[in-house]
Formats: sequence, C-alpha cells, structure tokens
Amino acid sequence: MHSRLLIILFLINIASSQSYYESAIGSSFDAYSAHSFALSSSSQIAETSGYCLFFNPSNLSRDNDVGFLISGTNFIDSRFERRGLIVKDSFGDFLTESDYVKNSSLFNFNSIGIKFNKIISNDFNIGLGASFAPYKSYNFTYEEEVRGQLSSNDGQIFSRDPLLGYHIFKSKGVQYLLGVGSSVSWEIDEIRGSFGLSYNSILSSEIEESAHIDTSLLIGTIVTEDSNELSSLPSYDINYILNNSNFLTIGSSIIYDQYLFSFSFQNSATIRKEVSDESILDSLSASYGSNELGINLLTFHNSLKTSDIEIPKKINLGFSILDKENGGYSFIINYEFNKYDKSSFLESYERFGLGIEHYTINNIPLRFSIGYRTSEFKPYISSISSFSCGSGIKLKKITFDYGIRYRHIRYSYPDLFPVEGEFRPDLDVINDSRIILLGTLTYRFK
Repeated sequence: MHSRLLIILFLINIASSQSYYESAIGSSFDAYSAHSFALSSSSQIAETSGYCLFFNPSNLSRDNDVGFLISGTNFIDSRFERRGLIVKDSFGDFLTESDYVKNSSLFNFNSIGIKFNKIISNDFNIGLGASFAPYKSYNFTYEEEVRGQLSSNDGQIFSRDPLLGYHIFKSKGVQYLLGVGSSVSWEIDEIRGSFGLSYNSILSSEIEESAHIDTSLLIGTIVTEDSNELSSLPSYDINYILNNSNFLTIGSSIIYDQYLFSFSFQNSATIRKEVSDESILDSLSASYGSNELGINLLTFHNSLKTSDIEIPKKINLGFSILDKENGGYSFIINYEFNKYDKSSFLESYERFGLGIEHYTINNIPLRFSIGYRTSEFKPYISSISSFSCGSGIKLKKITFDYGIRYRHIRYSYPDLFPVEGEFRPDLDVINDSRIILLGTLTYRFK
C-alpha cells in the first residue's frame, strides 16, 4: 500500500506537459476508463464498458455479466512546458540549456458510458452500448513574463528588471464524440467468440486562438522608453469551425482457455475546417526576419492549423493472458497502426503497449505498463515513450479505478514572440512533460 502511494506522489511531482504541435490537430484520447488507461491504453482488449464502442465494440458482450452497467470518468490533464536556449556555461565551459519561460496548466474532462448485456441462451448473448466522451482537445496556454532593464543615477531604490508586460498565446476548444453500437457473443466447445459494430459521430465545435501583448501592468511610462524587450508580433484573434464527421468501428475477439486474441478496425474520416482569417497566420512569418529555419517550422505548423483534420485508418491487434480467478489480465500486449491516406503533412504512426495486472492477497489490483509510439510529426518530433500505473477497489456493485500516466518529449521550435533586433539562436529548445490522472466510477445494475 505504501509503495503504491509513493509511486503516485512521485509521478504527481514530476513536471507535466502540453504539446504545441498536438494543439494544431487536437490531442486525442486513447482510453476512457482508468482500468485500460493503466494498462498502456490497451482499450481494444481491456475495455468492456460502454467506452469499448470507440475501440472494439465486440467487448460489449464478451463477458457474461447481465443487466446495465454505467461508467463515468474524470480526466485531470496536467501539463508543463519549459522553453529555453542552448548557451555556453562560462564556469564549466560546456553547452547547456537555459530556460527563459515555464508554463503550467490544468485541464479537466468528463465522459460517460452505458451498456446493456443480455444472455439469450447458454451459448449466445448480446450487448448494446452508448457513450459520450471528449475526442480531441485543442487547449494550449503560453504566458511569458517580459522584464526590462533600468539604470539609476541618483541612488534611489528601484527595480533593476521592471515588469514590461506579458506575451500571451491561447488556444481553446474541445471536440466531443458520441457512439452507439451492439455486439453478439457465442461459445462453441471451448472457444468463445464475439463480434461488434459501432457508429461514432464526432460533434462539431469551435476553436478560439489568440495572441497578444499585455502591457496593462507596466511600471511607469519611463520603462518603455528605448525598450526593445517586447515583441513586434501583431496581435490577432482567429476562430476555427470544426464540422462534424463520422466513422465506423468493427471488432472481434476470441477466447481459448485463458488466452484472448483481439482485432479491431476503424475507417478513416475527415473533419472539415473553416478558418476565419488565414491571411493573419501567413503574415506572421514577416516577424522572423532571416530566420529561415524558424519560418519553415512556422509554415508547417500553420499548415496543420488551417488544413482539414484527417482521422487516420486504425488497425488494432492484441493478445492477453486472462486472470479468470479475479476477472483481470495477467499480461497484455497491444499493437496499433494509424494510417493517413490523404494528409500531406502527417506521417502514419504506430503504437505499442505492454501491461501487467497483479492481484494482491487482499484482491486489490496493481497495474503497470509501458507504452511507445512513433510520431505523426516526423521529423520535427521524435517517438514518444510513456509509463502508466494504477489500481482500484470494488465494493459490492460499485467499482472505482484510477490510473496515471507520465510522458516527456523534447523538440525545437522558433520563439513564439520574436523580438526585433534580438540576438538568439534560430530555434528554442522545448521540454514538454505531461501527467494525466483518470478516475473511473462504475455501477452495475443486477
């Protein structure tokens, strides 16, 4: 018990993340329950609630539990970003990173899933389900405190680094997903199979993006005289209208003895996007002068923001060793392939997951997993690794599960608010960390 608490406290105190690249096309959710989330988001295998409609609908009828099951999940998305420069340490005579801004933010999301399972005969049962959950988050916050310089000739008390203002960039918006589907399950001899189909609708939404320089807290007008600390980047406000879209998911699973094999397929779709004023983004490159490398990265990122969002074709393969005594998973291995057919900006990517679930003598589960995925933003962002863990408790008809994940990425990007005449490297070094905490409450009506 104490070891689990130490692990959780350790992870919570590690810096957490927001990816500027992800906010352009939306940060996706690869799990909606804490159980599957803690097992490296192996949702097409471990998810048997109404949330399985988004990953593998055949799981609706895979177990023999009858009646209604309702699950509600709360997501706490904690993010932290450090932006710095490569500098030379004057004492140690070596290169190191020097941070000039740190940003942290906290976002909260909720989801709900419902399923109904009915046994028709000893060898045949059906399942129905519906779910509502966040699909993509476009939230991103950047706030940079700008300090100036001030000299004193009369010996009076003063601030050597007076506050000039703030560079502020914000992107805000969430797109939600509604799914309905059904599943059938049958048993022949020692083999149990299931098949399911779901129809999932991505609801329309609006993204608000803004950038401006806040000078409302200036310490006197003398501070701004001959000051070149504030950026010359023009302020702007842009709205992106995201139209609704739909996709189908089919899945099947086969159980033989204690072994589970799983397969699911999701077809591709396109989210049409309407931009209020693309010319504003095109004009920003003028603020970067001769920084050609920075302009290339900025152009690529702006192309992501103004283009339609393609939902990739998704194929999932999974294998698990079941813990039938406790109704869990002793071992899970998961493979997911996401293929882009139309996008000229994003690369097809793969995701791997390995998870272990162990039950203690008190019947309390301990879940640990590692995940690895290649990046759709190649070559700008490398592959990403993550670590997840979690546990849960069951009390009669109520089950509470929790899971936590940590990941970190490092990449380069130009200064979001360039300053005219400032001497600095073409690209900043960005360290993105992220912690996501999930809590899922499930109630079974029997």
